[in-house]
Amino acid sequence: MSFLQPLGSAARGALRGARRVPFTLGVIAALWVAGAATGSILSGPSPSVLDVVGGDVGSLRSGQWWAAFTSIFFVTNPLAYLAATVVVAVLVPVAEIAYGSIRAAVLFFVGDFAAVTVFFIVTQMARLGGDGWLGSMVEDPVLGPYPAALFTAMVASPTLGVLWRRRLRAGVLGISGMLTLYVGHSETVLGLIGALLGLAASWWTVRRHEPHPVLPSPRERRNLLSLLVALAAVGPVLTALSLSPSGPLALVRDMVLNPLPVLSQLQEDCGGSITGSCLQSAQPLALSPEGYITALVPPAILLVCALGLRRGRTVALQVALAVQLAVAVLAVGYVALFLRIPFSPQRNRYSVLASGAVHLLPSVLTALALVVVLWLNRELFPVQTARGMRRRLAAVGLALAGGLVAAYTVLWVRGGGLERREGLWGLASEVVRQYIPAPIPRYYLAVFRTRDPAELWLFTYSGLILWLAAFMLVAVAILRGRQTLGTRDDSLELARSLVRRGGGSLSWMTLWPPNRFWFDSHATAGLAFQQHGGVALSVAGPIGAPGRGPAAVEEFIAYCSKHALVPCFYSLTSELWPFLRSRGFQRVEVAQETRLRVGELSFKGKEWQNVRTAVNRAGKLGVHAAWTRYHALTPSQRVQLSILSEDWSAQKSLPDMGFTLGGIDELDDPEVLMCLAQDEEGRLHGVTSWLPVFENGRVVGWTLDFMRRSPDGFPGVMEFLIASAVNRLRAEVEWISLSGSPLAADPSGERAEVESRDELLSTLLDAVGQALEPVYGFRSLAKFKSRFQPEYHALYMYYLDPLQLPAIGRALAQAYLPGLTMRHRMRLLRQIVG
Repeated sequence: MSFLQPLGSAARGALRGARRVPFTLGVIAALWVAGAATGSILSGPSPSVLDVVGGDVGSLRSGQWWAAFTSIFFVTNPLAYLAATVVVAVLVPVAEIAYGSIRAAVLFFVGDFAAVTVFFIVTQMARLGGDGWLGSMVEDPVLGPYPAALFTAMVASPTLGVLWRRRLRAGVLGISGMLTLYVGHSETVLGLIGALLGLAASWWTVRRHEPHPVLPSPRERRNLLSLLVALAAVGPVLTALSLSPSGPLALVRDMVLNPLPVLSQLQEDCGGSITGSCLQSAQPLALSPEGYITALVPPAILLVCALGLRRGRTVALQVALAVQLAVAVLAVGYVALFLRIPFSPQRNRYSVLASGAVHLLPSVLTALALVVVLWLNRELFPVQTARGMRRRLAAVGLALAGGLVAAYTVLWVRGGGLERREGLWGLASEVVRQYIPAPIPRYYLAVFRTRDPAELWLFTYSGLILWLAAFMLVAVAILRGRQTLGTRDDSLELARSLVRRGGGSLSWMTLWPPNRFWFDSHATAGLAFQQHGGVALSVAGPIGAPGRGPAAVEEFIAYCSKHALVPCFYSLTSELWPFLRSRGFQRVEVAQETRLRVGELSFKGKEWQNVRTAVNRAGKLGVHAAWTRYHALTPSQRVQLSILSEDWSAQKSLPDMGFTLGGIDELDDPEVLMCLAQDEEGRLHGVTSWLPVFENGRVVGWTLDFMRRSPDGFPGVMEFLIASAVNRLRAEVEWISLSGSPLAADPSGERAEVESRDELLSTLLDAVGQALEPVYGFRSLAKFKSRFQPEYHALYMYYLDPLQLPAIGRALAQAYLPGLTMRHRMRLLRQIVG
């Protein structure tokens, strides 16, 4: 009977959840009962039922005011009933749980009435303006709960946390927008109107409580862009499954999934006006059913790119850009086809051009808009695939393409192709047509009637073979490609091995993208750096064999000189100061690292009272420290971790910082330890991560990196987590580092010795740190770390020439804040000046 216990627990949980959403369940029940009672489930409501429930302009004009509400409980077919059930069950509880059943019901019916009213206004105006898409919906019945459910959820979205609020809004707007643009039926338009009205209402109600727009973290921005690319991939396929799609992008289906029409066919079928319906009717039959598989490969490649974009892969960005540009070029090709229709006195040439452009311009603009959005966010995708793998995969693709083209050319020549009127131009056109990812029209059979069957087979299937191969090669490059951080294919592996041999307390940070690596001539030492403009910004100092540091730095300086780069060494200790000073470098303190000698800590005495209180409070609340790695986290823990991170980011008026400050992406490393403050119900109160510090292949210390506290976490959760780290790690290492506090001096008030000529720069950094305190709280963080009675180690920036400081400052800003927009720059400037 033990196997029944999980089922019983799930049933009890479902029952408790159902008790919280009686209105949602009532709407679903009313939907199915009304459909069953009127026989509307299989084919929608009959005309006699529509006369009663109404839902169109005519019913409202005749005084059936209830039609705007009764039409909610009817849809057109069984799939629509299932879709409506899912939409209501997923979205309406957002408002019902937050506001209660009565307020949720009010929002539901008010939202439907508002959406229907706006829909009728928009369609009437479209008809008056001569639009053939929205204007044709004036007399359509408006059925279904879609606008009401979307409006209700969007109004209630501010009650969710930052992460789920953003994902709900992105998902609802993205899916409803995709359905409207690609399918374009009245139900989809109504849903989009309901979502937009709900979003506007939510902004209006909470605008006073949101002092600044919340910029998503880089990880979440990648997720949103990935969703955008996935929707662009699914849209054309979705229209192929839809009956008579009529949206602005419905023609993408015909461009991608159907054979290209020829000029004479367009002229015969379309006469004097190229319209969307005409273009669809002009599509010829395909030569083979396999051609439709070829047409589905580019959307499949886009879906793989969407997965790669979530992982920050550069090659995924490049392929997605290429596919979207190809869609835009294909749409432009259709416009060019329209332009070739010869002029006739009975037909106005310009009306033909205008009609074609109206129907195809959205396809071009949408593809180009996605290209622009991806390009503007290209810094979010720094993960490079190894150059050697890229070359091997490209060689395989080119060899396959070359072999197919060569085989077809041989058959073409043997079949007397050189004697044909078209000659080599005919061969070129046939080869190009094979690889356009659209089905080949059946009328090509007449062309191959007297040719070798093998030539026809290659013409028909070589495109499918090459595109399937392209899909597999792209999938390998994006999903299985070896990551690299430099010119060598094994840069990341070599850097990991060197970090294990030796480095500093921040050396593990050198392994984070978008850092690149330089290695000495013997590959025994290296430095990580980022190039911004003409500045090579190195971080954390040399890694590799002990004692090789000065020689590696000298070789790196020579490398920078050879490549006209300005060397700058950031977050280094004073160990290399004598050597660098002899080479003409100057320095300024940029952070204070705090270290704890864990073997000597006992948390006894008055100065440890705060830490002991936090540990005792955790015990009373049933909170324990769970040590794990990111790959071992449960799905629930990962979701909670993302929520903690996004909520923390939402509190900042500027975007998250990078470079020496890690995020969730940097947690996904098998060597990084994580400590979770978790209660008995599995709820996370706080999280820390610890980076290993190696010496001769042995871990000698751990460095604190990631720190996140739940808004609902108990007071003192961070003290508890660090105390847990002391107790857990003291058996393995002699010290742990609480990392550096940028732009924060020693809390005792003493800074490290500063050269007199650098005193002005040091004073300026103090002022910047003071100005940024309300935004990032570095000094508050330093004060928090001082509770653990640490040792202080100054970290410096080393530079050659004070005249290069403006360029170095820009490089640091780009390294720490790669997603900084102009609006954020102005906000930061006001923060510093004011």
